[in-house]
Amino acid sequence: MMLWSALVLFSATASLILLDGGTTAAFSTPISNHVHALSHQNGDVSSRAFTKSTTSSSSSSSSLEVSAHETASSPLVSEGKFEHLEELYNDQITREFEASQLYLSASIWCDQQELVGMGAYMRAEADEERSHGLSFIDFAMKRSLPLRLGPVSAPPFRWESPEELWSDVLNCEKRNSLSISNLADAAHSCHDHATAAFLQPFHLEQVDSMDKLSTILAKVKDENQTPGLLRQLDSELGGEANF
Repeated sequence: MMLWSALVLFSATASLILLDGGTTAAFSTPISNHVHALSHQNGDVSSRAFTKSTTSSSSSSSSLEVSAHETASSPLVSEGKFEHLEELYNDQITREFEASQLYLSASIWCDQQELVGMGAYMRAEADEERSHGLSFIDFAMKRSLPLRLGPVSAPPFRWESPEELWSDVLNCEKRNSLSISNLADAAHSCHDHATAAFLQPFHLEQVDSMDKLSTILAKVKDENQTPGLLRQLDSELGGEANF
């Protein structure tokens, strides 16, 4: 046993002698030196791998920073689009007040023609259109949007017939509906989701309003074929206004 241990210990530091036809090759490098060299080599490989990984990570991080900087410095929406949105928004406020004035003038004319039910209906619509304009103002104030109240055109005050009157009112609502749609398009173009959401109820209300006015106008036109229908319609509209 002692002899075997001594041989093992000796082999760790002794020369390895190979004999081949009388030729002797000797490798007298201790094993510990080989282990040290191998460890040093592995250390170099690991170091190079770490350096490469660090460089790659740093390069990737730099790329992300440049990309983020480019994104931040490139506006998604031009200033001109925002100015167009503001212009349409202020114009819509004016349109709401103009519609209110038209309904109010129509209410006066209806009362003068002793169509008191239609007069009451028109008066209620005038108040509603005015409330729409105020709603636009309140929303703009909450968001600190620039407001510029434009001049409100004087509405017509004389009509040849109830049919002409209701035709004017319906056309006004059609123009108002188109104006709101254009405003919504501008809001979407500017990615202004808050304004787009604010306008949503107005779209639906315009659909109901134009459908209602189209029905009223059709009944007014039927007065020529059905005498007395106009007075019946006048009574119905008065009941709706007072409900």
